Amino acid sequence: MTDAFSIRRATPEDAGALGVIAPAAYAAAYAYLWDDVAAFVDQLKSFNVDVFADQIADPQFAVWLVEAEGAPVGFLTLKFDSPEPVGGRPGGAEIPRIYFLPQASGRGLARRLAQEAEKAASAYGARYLWLDAMASADWAQRTYEKWGFSMIGRDRFPKNVRDGEADMIVMIKTLE
Repeated sequence: MTDAFSIRRATPEDAGALGVIAPAAYAAAYAYLWDDVAAFVDQLKSFNVDVFADQIADPQFAVWLVEAEGAPVGFLTLKFDSPEPVGGRPGGAEIPRIYFLPQASGRGLARRLAQEAEKAASAYGARYLWLDAMASADWAQRTYEKWGFSMIGRDRFPKNVRDGEADMIVMIKTLE
């Protein structure tokens, strides 16, 4: 894989590719959370083609795709009008998912996607961006802190993961 990457908004035609790379990227990052194979497979289904087709078509969402030589390697989803879960304050936009295949990680691409999300959220009128990270994913928390996010509280992952792994850190970044 070369270092020639492109970032663009996803189109309806991209739903199929997203439905392939998204569960693979999630599994690479978070398979350790799951003891129950059936629950893990159910979680992977939440990254299916229909989910992406619906989000791409929904004006309350924006989806970006990162490609290397035309092949998808990562993505970010943004949800407008999404209050943060700790205090419930309005005016937020959420980054529910940002994932990359392992071969594309560590190249600054996630930061570029986050910048695109910030621009879109600001243009929409959001006052802040928020996201959450598994408490066990300290690498993700450190990354988000570098991007200007700070912790505002905790939440719980809503699915049945391994004992002691359901804690999440909620982070926020004020937009200008």
